[in-house]
Amino acid sequence: MHASHRPRLVALFGMGVLLAGCGSAVQAASTHHKKHHAAAVAHVQKVSKSTAPTGAVPPFIASQDPTAKTVTLSLVAGATIDNQYYNFDGYDQGNATITVPAGWTVKVNFSNESGSSHSVVIAPSPNVLTPVFVGAASPDPSVGLQAGQAQSFQFVAQTPGSYVLACGIPGQASQDGMWVKFVVSASAAQAGSQLP
Repeated sequence: MHASHRPRLVALFGMGVLLAGCGSAVQAASTHHKKHHAAAVAHVQKVSKSTAPTGAVPPFIASQDPTAKTVTLSLVAGATIDNQYYNFDGYDQGNATITVPAGWTVKVNFSNESGSSHSVVIAPSPNVLTPVFVGAASPDPSVGLQAGQAQSFQFVAQTPGSYVLACGIPGQASQDGMWVKFVVSASAAQAGSQLP
């Protein structure tokens, strides 16, 4: 081998060793991260299962007063990436049910955490977005709220039946699946929610 090629060969060999070492370090770091992440997820799941208080408030239900016949719902549009952010608190396409007793006043605190506009309306179906009760929609439901905004509204759930709680912006309920079931029950003693 010619003497002028030795420095290049040594440099190439050194770079190969360095890159191999980096690859091992990256793989080790990735493996460590995966193990740490899995352990953290397992811990959170264990804690959330073991420390949930007895009589905890159901999802969507912020508070309720059976004596006063009132319930406050807390809804967040685009709370998770599920269904490409077309969801309420991570639920969409009718996979959750909110039940309120007939005759109760329902106050809704609504906020939008997604990148597009959203609204809320209690309607007959995802295809028919006319409010079923007076006041049963966020202000200007066909336009909705911009990201980061919040608003409240209230209505009386007068007539028992099965409805939907949907985004009132055209296409977001019927095509994008941004809706959950909303039941007004003649027999329920308090509000609740049923999740998949």
